Amino acid sequence: MVLIAHLETRQVALQPAEAADGLSFYQLLLRLGLHSLPSMESFLKSFEERPETLAAVFAIRLRENGELLGFGSLQERDRAGHIQVGLFMETERVRRGVGAEAMMLLVNYAFAVWPELRKVYFLTTDASLPRFGSALLATPREASLPAHVFFRGRLWDLHFYAVGRGEWERVGARLLGRLAGVAGV
Repeated sequence: MVLIAHLETRQVALQPAEAADGLSFYQLLLRLGLHSLPSMESFLKSFEERPETLAAVFAIRLRENGELLGFGSLQERDRAGHIQVGLFMETERVRRGVGAEAMMLLVNYAFAVWPELRKVYFLTTDASLPRFGSALLATPREASLPAHVFFRGRLWDLHFYAVGRGEWERVGARLLGRLAGVAGV
């Protein structure tokens, strides 16, 4: 199956993040509770220079009015055919389904742009797990590292989820095609 690197659904648009988006991204990460960030100056410099481990960063916007909803990233692409997705949104500020659509766009983009990818991973803690709602119910958990991440004053288990290319092509890409308004999907 040939995948199309969709950047929009009916609700959400991904736009390549620019250096000017760095401050908004940093402030969002602080609001989400990631207080182990580097200094703002160091973060902005890194955001502008895009380290080799960071394959792509997108601003996530509401299609109807361009409102910035958050950021998505694709990083840590390796020779084994894996890449990691990061989704950073204040879910309590967005309507239902927006986060799932953004995640689907990111996963699909990774598989469409890098045909050698076999799996797309995303990591979360129990602190963030409820924010995903039912989006993770059908996604296999590949591993958990007990008490691995210090966040909001305590240690949390870190959970690894993965979507394989075959499963994405059979199910995910078709669903995303419908959400993106592609006829015949």
